Amino acid sequence: KSEGMFVGESLIFRSDSNGEDLEGYAGAGLYESITMDTTETRRVDYMEDKLVRDPEYRQKLLARICKVGEAIETALGSAQDIEGVVEENDAITVVQTRPQV
Repeated sequence: KSEGMFVGESLIFRSDSNGEDLEGYAGAGLYESITMDTTETRRVDYMEDKLVRDPEYRQKLLARICKVGEAIETALGSAQDIEGVVEENDAITVVQTRPQV
């Protein structure tokens, strides 16, 4: 996306009917995000991001993300829809996982 939604120390909520979990329904991303505080929308440029400009870093990070996904699926015994974030210190934090349908 070329525009980012920025909020100070706050939470972002997403209006969602869990429709994306229904068989044959691809509804992920169709709902609006709602913030607790004032939101600033501004243009973002990823061209200077390390993930874009450093192929070796990108390969190592993607390998780490794959290992996290594999470990979660092995622990839970099935394919998973996993959501997470890579933090500024390169820590991978999983925020949600549920069975892939």
